[in-house]
Amino acid sequence: MTTSATTAPPDVGATAPEFILPDPVSGAAVSLAAYRGRDVLLVFFRGTWCPYCREQLRILTENDTRLKAAGIAVIGVVCQSASSVRRYLESAPIPFPLLADEQRTVAKSYRVHYWISFEGANLANPALFVLDRDGQITFAYRGRNMRDLPVADVLTKFIALLGKPHESEGR
Repeated sequence: MTTSATTAPPDVGATAPEFILPDPVSGAAVSLAAYRGRDVLLVFFRGTWCPYCREQLRILTENDTRLKAAGIAVIGVVCQSASSVRRYLESAPIPFPLLADEQRTVAKSYRVHYWISFEGANLANPALFVLDRDGQITFAYRGRNMRDLPVADVLTKFIALLGKPHESEGR
């Protein structure tokens, strides 16, 4: 079954779909389950060839120290071959995993995959999800086009919201 671009991403409050994808640099399998206990910013990119995605990668990289200080892990997912992602990362390393979703299974499970549009075929809409420490989706955003990924606009809000210790930890 193909997911259309008009299908909404998973609901806020839902458990984030689990996945395991290869890290194109190390070859290691990376699972979302390994991030339980941490707040996660899960970002879907159209491709390493996309200038808007490259800009978002730059913004996330520049804010890596702030994100880590707030206890937020970043995971990037891109619908490309592992070899093309690896080649990109060799020339432009980033401090968080950018995972290759070659079969588009993760993009489909998050309902951000589309087959055809005026922009391309078999891609992921730019999207971001904020997951809490229990793997619950606390924020979901799917861009309407290749430029619509508001990482820079919402990054400070995410850090403020997610970086606060949970009440039970402060006691």
